[in-house]
This record gives sequence, structure tokens and C-alpha cells, in this order.
Amino acid sequence: MEYSKYGRRKRHWNNKRGNEEVSKNIETKSVNKNNHGKQETTLPMEVQLMMQKNQEAIKELKHRQTLCALCGEPIVELSAALADKKTDAPVHFDCVMAEIKKTESLKENEKISYIGQGRFAVVHFPNPHDTKNFTIVRVIEWEQRDKVYDWRQELAGLYSQVH
Repeated sequence: MEYSKYGRRKRHWNNKRGNEEVSKNIETKSVNKNNHGKQETTLPMEVQLMMQKNQEAIKELKHRQTLCALCGEPIVELSAALADKKTDAPVHFDCVMAEIKKTESLKENEKISYIGQGRFAVVHFPNPHDTKNFTIVRVIEWEQRDKVYDWRQELAGLYSQVH
């Protein structure tokens, strides 16, 4: 390290330190990061047991094979499933879209879109190339709004807890 006659470190023309100083700084930063990473906090035993129990329940839920009530195929992503109108069992989103397309008659420049909360809509686009401008022609209620589905409540209960 070079020092000026005033006792300050010399800098280069671009106000940066030399490569050897930068590499030393990087090494000390990584050591500091490791020191911070070693800081551990211990949770009460009851919280640890509850977290372990939840992890096991999540594993079991992921390995459980849930079949679609409409097509009979396994549902891989249960969080993206909707409830069947008749049985309340989980069904594929794509199966619901196919069912709605069978029953709805679409006019020119109309399309079926998911609008959230278990609802779909027939949407009209005045200009099919501009998908920003549209009007909702009719809403299709697929899931009942106030109904709580057991399979979804189990899923939410495992993933939505804050410890």
C-alpha cells in the first residue's frame, strides 16, 4: 500500500485503489459475511416441533395423488386447481376452460378469460390485436364465492402460517 506525503493512501488516476488492495478488500468482505452468517437464534422447542410437523404434512400433501374430477388425471399443482361444480373436488384449470368452451357460444372477437376468485368471463375485443381494450360481455361463476373447500383450506393452512 502506498501513502502520500500527507499520510493518505495513494489512489490511481481514476480514484480507485490498486488490484492488490481490491482483492484484499474482497477477502475481508467474504470473511465478514461468513461471520454474520454464523449468527444463530434458537426457537422454543414447541415452535420447532410445530414447524417439523408442518413440513411433514406438506411432504405428505405433495406426495398424495389427487385426481381431477373431470378428466381423472393426477393434479400436479394443487394450488392452481379449481373446485368442481358438482362434487367440490379439485379439477384442472384447463379442464374447466374446456368445459366452459363447450357450453359457451362465442361470437367474433370474443374469448374466455379467467378473472379471479373462481370466475371466468366472456370478453370482447373491439380490435383483436389490441388486448388492452376489452369489454366483459358476461361473467361465468364457476366456484361459489362464500364456499370454503376442504382441500383448499388444508393447503392454505399448511403454507400460509407465519412463525
